[in-house]
Amino acid sequence: MAVFIRLMNERREQIVNILSERERVTVNELSEMLNVSSVTVRGDLNFLAEEGRVIRVHGGAALAKPSMKHEMTFAARQRHNAAEKHALAKLAATLVKPTDSIFLDSSTTALAVGQAIKSSPSITNVTVLTTGLWTAVAIMDSSNIHTIMAGGSLGSTSGAVSGPITREMLGKYNINKAFIGALGLTLEKGLSGNDPLEIELRQFVVEQAREVIAVVDGSKFGLTGLASFAQIDQLDYIVTDDSAPPEMIDALRDRGTPVLVATVES
Repeated sequence: MAVFIRLMNERREQIVNILSERERVTVNELSEMLNVSSVTVRGDLNFLAEEGRVIRVHGGAALAKPSMKHEMTFAARQRHNAAEKHALAKLAATLVKPTDSIFLDSSTTALAVGQAIKSSPSITNVTVLTTGLWTAVAIMDSSNIHTIMAGGSLGSTSGAVSGPITREMLGKYNINKAFIGALGLTLEKGLSGNDPLEIELRQFVVEQAREVIAVVDGSKFGLTGLASFAQIDQLDYIVTDDSAPPEMIDALRDRGTPVLVATVES
């Protein structure tokens, strides 16, 4: 594992160095330069974008300017695949019933789910427990949502809380439905991510919640992060959009996992 992590970090530094010499680079170009698959390159670029070191552009990436790095860490992720997130969030919100107690993690997709719940006139008297600061801010003025912000160590750019205090607090609540985002989803590894603290926290929530609902746009299919936090058989639903690979959707359904697919308006 240590060797894998070292090689992964070295590869990501190579990507940053390449981008420092070029205005932008495509996924296919990086795949050839680094002799790795395009899926691996996309995972690396997603990670670097979350850190604010690169900007995802169509088909590849560009280097983030120093003044943009802080803003890029969350807001750029929120803009990335925004139409897909909006569509799948509206579909995911239909799984929420009045008086439900739900969990929303700190992902931008879960934030979109919170906004969709807030906008739905049929969802009333819902309690939302969240580890995302920006999610809490986005829904806190809704008269139909009772928002509980989890305590813990706050990420300086992600707006995510995590750590032992967070787990202790979450353990005191009965969660009907947990909406979980991810860096990647595969049949073999399930849901995965790169941040060790958030991975550990999501593992805990997956074990605690009555229903676990993965909310992942089509770009996350086939990607694998540093570690997994939920296997496919631990998921009650997967909600995605119509950019997801049809063959993977079929394979997931063949394994007995319901997959809800939202249509993205052009």
